[in-house]
Amino acid sequence: MPCNQCIGVEEEFDATVAKRQLKRYVRRGPKRTTEWLIRAILDRKLAEPSLLDIGGGVGEIQHEIAESGSGAVTSVDASSAYLDQSRLEAERRGYRDRATYVFASFTDVHEDVSAADVVTLDRVICCFDNVEDLVGRSVQKAKRLYGLVYPRESWWTALGFILINLVQRIRRAHFRVYLHSSERVHSMIADAGFRQAFYRQSFLWQVVLYEATGD
Repeated sequence: MPCNQCIGVEEEFDATVAKRQLKRYVRRGPKRTTEWLIRAILDRKLAEPSLLDIGGGVGEIQHEIAESGSGAVTSVDASSAYLDQSRLEAERRGYRDRATYVFASFTDVHEDVSAADVVTLDRVICCFDNVEDLVGRSVQKAKRLYGLVYPRESWWTALGFILINLVQRIRRAHFRVYLHSSERVHSMIADAGFRQAFYRQSFLWQVVLYEATGD
């Protein structure tokens, strides 16, 4: 990630935001689209799957998969506040000993990150300008399943992103959002040997789970 993008993530998702999001998760459970992805993963009934959660925030996917009987869990995030809250919740839930936390942009450390049965990126693609780098490198880490939650391509999403970025510029904030081609994302994943196994969409988001073809 370019320096400004790293700074932007760390600034935007600070301790106040992270604590608020964890409190909401503990009280209400995963966000609706996150729950769809979690359920799609669990429906595959993998035995103690290892998980690589990229940009996992306060760890909603990590906690739910771990509670259902995962193997090793790795969280890579460019927000130190998110990692702190995810770690605290893992300790509370009793699986901290099998979890690893990496404070970095995944694309900067991908060579040092081990592959996992399941790789997830929940609302992460829209935080990266270089989707080829992010998806291309992360899908190579998936042994069995590759799950995404990312924005739908629609006029209202495009307009919303323009307004968000305008406000960010006025605030002199580093963080920006990006709307990427769904066709391009799907093509890269298919070329890596995966087929679409689940798809569902909300007004703003699309949830997709891919499964390795084994070819």
